[in-house]
Amino acid sequence: MPIFYFRTTDQEGFSAEDRGFEFDDEEAALREAKVALAEMAADGLPQDPVSMIGVQVLNEDHILLVEMRLVLKTIFHGNTATP
Repeated sequence: MPIFYFRTTDQEGFSAEDRGFEFDDEEAALREAKVALAEMAADGLPQDPVSMIGVQVLNEDHILLVEMRLVLKTIFHGNTATP
């Protein structure tokens, strides 16, 4: 089975992608990356100054295949004061 590496970004910064995970294929690895991102969001939504959490999926050669991000953006409308 192919090995994939996950690198996460949270309020603390980047994690190292030193631990590999075996998945049947790239599609299975991407599904698990979505679960990991959801679990990160459950632990706490992104906050300023980064306002983003993410998971990068790398292949066996440590080549970046995909990056998934959850971005929290506040959009003010009308006469709402900005912080």
